[in-house]
Amino acid sequence: MKKRSCYLFLFEGFADWEPSLVTAGLNSYSDFEIKTFSIDGKPVRSMGNLTVMPELNLDAVKISDFDLILLPGGNKWEEGGNMEISELIKESFLHGKTVAAICAATTFLAKLGLFSFACHTSNGLEYLKKQVPGYADDKMYINEPCVSDKNIITANGAAMIEFAYEIFVHFEVMKKEELAWWLNLYKSRGMAY
Repeated sequence: MKKRSCYLFLFEGFADWEPSLVTAGLNSYSDFEIKTFSIDGKPVRSMGNLTVMPELNLDAVKISDFDLILLPGGNKWEEGGNMEISELIKESFLHGKTVAAICAATTFLAKLGLFSFACHTSNGLEYLKKQVPGYADDKMYINEPCVSDKNIITANGAAMIEFAYEIFVHFEVMKKEELAWWLNLYKSRGMAY
């Protein structure tokens, strides 16, 4: 029986490959239930041209219902889109819910000012400064593929494996040996028995 919940935010042009290892791993190896939502609950088309039907709209999302909120990348973040979820994300952070953002979604967390409270990464420090002119949290920036600090997990757009790994570690999804096997499987690009 599923006990914990991961809510995956979907929007027009979301990078469909970026959250895939996370959701597949949580669904296969843990007690997490995966739910999807969009702002209006209507179908969205991913960057890979897949049409996805979200289960919920933004109004139906309650902070008490999830443990992890997952924000995939996509050009819409760079265009200033998705601001409708600002209050949800700020409240999630304040209530100790884990907020995980990859690629361009990291710019959204910077715009909300959440990077003042946690070490983080993105697609590069200069990228972050260009996308968020008011960004002033250089001292909290760590130039690594993925960074987990407090209840914020961030990754650059090429770090899907590290992103999933840090989420699995954070939530103790697998035993240490299983996690090492999983990481070796994906990092070595082959079966490791």
